[in-house]
Amino acid sequence: MKRLSIVLIAVMLVFGMVWAADDPVPGAISQDLIEKMMAMSEDDVQIQRLKDAVLNNTLPEIAVNKQVLKDHNPYFSHEIKTGSITDQKSTGRCWLYAGLNILRPTVIDEIDDKSFEFSQNYLFFWDKIEKANTFLEKVIERRKLDVRSEEFQHILGDPASDGGWWEYYIYLVDKYGVVPMSAMPETESTKSSRYLDEILYERLREMGATLKEISDSGSSEAKLRQRKEEFLLEIYTITGYHLGTPPAEFTFRYKSSIEEDEKAAKLVDVLKAVSAGKTDFEDTEALKEMAEDKASVYETFTPQSFKEKYVSAVLEDYVVLGNDPSRPFLKRYVIENDRNVFDKEWSGFVNVSVADMKLATLQSILNDEPVWFGADIGKQRDTKSGILHADLYKYYDIYGIEKKFGKAERMLYQTEATNHAMVFCGVDLIDDKPLKWKVENSWGNDAGDGGFFFMYDNWFDEYVIQSIIHKKYLPERILKVLDTEAEVIEEWEFIAKNWMMK
Repeated sequence: MKRLSIVLIAVMLVFGMVWAADDPVPGAISQDLIEKMMAMSEDDVQIQRLKDAVLNNTLPEIAVNKQVLKDHNPYFSHEIKTGSITDQKSTGRCWLYAGLNILRPTVIDEIDDKSFEFSQNYLFFWDKIEKANTFLEKVIERRKLDVRSEEFQHILGDPASDGGWWEYYIYLVDKYGVVPMSAMPETESTKSSRYLDEILYERLREMGATLKEISDSGSSEAKLRQRKEEFLLEIYTITGYHLGTPPAEFTFRYKSSIEEDEKAAKLVDVLKAVSAGKTDFEDTEALKEMAEDKASVYETFTPQSFKEKYVSAVLEDYVVLGNDPSRPFLKRYVIENDRNVFDKEWSGFVNVSVADMKLATLQSILNDEPVWFGADIGKQRDTKSGILHADLYKYYDIYGIEKKFGKAERMLYQTEATNHAMVFCGVDLIDDKPLKWKVENSWGNDAGDGGFFFMYDNWFDEYVIQSIIHKKYLPERILKVLDTEAEVIEEWEFIAKNWMMK
């Protein structure tokens, strides 16, 4: 009987192995499918030549739509005067550059100096400090959770990243003011923030672990915050090594390029005052030479007083418009726990159609007010020429397949997301309709046309996701949405890790 049982078990094992071989696990790649793949026709000569081309060239070189390049021209019917092109280099500060660049035209016009530039480094410094504080506060808030929990692991991902949003920018300007580039210039770590970020990430995670250990030992929330403040002093020191020390007070001087006759008139007034009346010295040849490039007098500022003098825009009067067609329009959304300054509101947007966003943007541009916007810059872009066109590359044509996703599906399935901020500074209207938009980028003079990009209107439709518009340009039906209760987008749903990064 025992021997019979052993034989039966052996037979069952053999049949089990045969059954397993004939019936693979559901979902696994079967041998039949492998054979079908391997047997796919390789006889088509045209397909073989196309494969050869892909094997030996970059995909954009093959997929480029030559007709788009042929039809392109660099002209715009309306342009806003801007300063020199800025360069964020290898950092994720595009949102700061775009924010400060929309303020520059007013300052340049007031001081008549096209070289003027705000210090992005100054706000970058304080953004790191604020993000460090917010991260440590999130640790304190979640200190009772297991470290391996999804909620705790989520905050460990990017404790002090370079990236940010419009709200991040206005929170910083409101709290810390602004300074000119001369007051806090760029450093080696603003050329590439990699090492600063690596040190901050690791150290902040260590600090988070320490706070959790202190909490587990029974310390109160007040004790945790006391320790947190000690940690922030250390973060301030580390950041200062890389970015320099932010000024509490500074002097500002600039060179004016006022028209020569205006300069001469100013000097004539001085000469008259010195001579107590009319003087024939006002007609000398030297007067005009003396008038050239006269420097302004020194003034001493704090970051807040500089903001009060040179930032005329009320940044809180701007509205964040979003175009996410995967969500209902004319509805307000906020993103859970998303802010750099801990005591400020979560970031969010009013979701509108792309037509509404475009009309609001157009109105602002035609009134000579530049517009901060966010887009998916990775799609359909030629960096060398600066062309952004929805049909610039015909990738799917190479493989003989059709596109399935529209903008809504691309956003829902994580194919499209805002990853760069720039500034609209012009538009080309043909028969009263936008053909293309002029874009001020922050990638230096070598990208695009001297730093400027050409966004065709169909690219706006497909890849522009945010546009920051002053409320005076918005109709009542959109303004009403600001007073409604916002729907919360949960933090796990919102993929923010690589947003607003170069």
